[in-house]
Amino acid sequence: MADHETLLLALAVADSQQTLLDQLVKGSARALTGVTLWRQEEGTLALQGWSGTAQDEGTPVPLPGAPKYLLGWTPDAPLPASVQAMLGLRLLYLDALHEKLHLNDQLSILHHAALTDPLTGLDNRRAFDRHLEAVEDTHEDYVVVFIDLNGFKALNDKFGHALGDSLLRGYGVWLSRVTHERAQVYRLGGDEFVVLLRHTPMSPEAFMVWAMDRLQVPFVDGVSAAIGIAWRHECDSVRALLSLADERMYAAKKAELTSPEIMHRRRFRDLR
Repeated sequence: MADHETLLLALAVADSQQTLLDQLVKGSARALTGVTLWRQEEGTLALQGWSGTAQDEGTPVPLPGAPKYLLGWTPDAPLPASVQAMLGLRLLYLDALHEKLHLNDQLSILHHAALTDPLTGLDNRRAFDRHLEAVEDTHEDYVVVFIDLNGFKALNDKFGHALGDSLLRGYGVWLSRVTHERAQVYRLGGDEFVVLLRHTPMSPEAFMVWAMDRLQVPFVDGVSAAIGIAWRHECDSVRALLSLADERMYAAKKAELTSPEIMHRRRFRDLR
């Protein structure tokens, strides 16, 4: 009785199909020299695993409570009904656990996709809204940088969407690189990007000088970044903050489009 209960306990905590089969052979049911496990799907038997020595096991028998699973074992070795029932229950549990893990993986993939821009791999507008809300709840100061690419449409129309997409991906990589993980970079759509930065040691004035230089588009003639910057302490609400950054970005865009000196400046940037 003690051996029988030990076997039932071992089967009840087995973490895989193979462990279940090994317990039958190596556990207290020592009369068993070999077992095979089968699964029936649409009238076809598929071998799931085996344990013990290679020999002809008996005709597979459906397990109680789990009729899709069938077990074959040495014909002259007794296998108590309670052991078969425990096998069936544990196999159903392992199936349910596997399905749960699979669903969790799928949910994680869907969650990531919902918050990620598929072209650049950056976080998207939905992620930006969530992160901004979270940062707002901390009551800490932060800075939002709105970016729109001047000249992108003309380049896209002239050379095609493949080159335009390559530019957007490259610029996303550039933004992530120059912020050195101190900021979160987002693509809102089209040629619009956002940088959200917390805990910067720079003053607003110094940060503006840095951003206007380092957040520009490197090595692409005819395309530049119109940048609008707004700090949390400048506004009473998030809505007003975003509106301010947006207004400043469009003011910068207008200034660049109407200034011959800015339009023809050399946009070489040190990539080191």
